[in-house]
Amino acid sequence: VLLLLFLGTNWSTIFLGIQERSGIDDANAVLGFRSLNVIVDSMIILVAVVLAFFLVGAIVAARRVAKVPTVRLVSTKQPPELSIVLGLTWQLFNSHIWSTGQDA
Repeated sequence: VLLLLFLGTNWSTIFLGIQERSGIDDANAVLGFRSLNVIVDSMIILVAVVLAFFLVGAIVAARRVAKVPTVRLVSTKQPPELSIVLGLTWQLFNSHIWSTGQDA
């Protein structure tokens, strides 16, 4: 979005500079835009499209995160509160499958 805004302001400045020095026809020939309004309108549309893509992606990501399974207590349906004894730094949860967890 910021890049599009930067490009829009650059094109607007270039368009106005060419228009002041040479005239509207030269600015149209160099940049391909008939007027400054066309540049501004196209930048607004492009920024709106990019923001729409971002919002769709954010919604999809939020829905995907909401479906991630978590450990919850059956009684309260809340995540368990894990506490640690004073003086200890780490807790260990060691999980394995039976075939790899046995001494072979």
